Amino acid sequence: MFWIGFGIYTIVLVLIFGFFIVAKIHAYKFRDYSIHIEPVTKILAFVLVALALYGYYLIYTESTPSVGPTQTVEQSSGTEIY
Repeated sequence: MFWIGFGIYTIVLVLIFGFFIVAKIHAYKFRDYSIHIEPVTKILAFVLVALALYGYYLIYTESTPSVGPTQTVEQSSGTEIY
């Protein structure tokens, strides 16, 4: 299951970073029109990389089995609510 999530997430990231690269090319093309374009694209690049790494971390942690002892439904002591 890890590899399926990893692959799907990678494909989505390739699309998002593809759009970002196109936007960055346009930002450098029109950077003379505003002083805010370059800093905003740098901040956006940092945020995208941070979110991408965090997403890979979440995929890894959710796909690994828990290290603690597990219980079955019969072993757990719970009250039934009707």
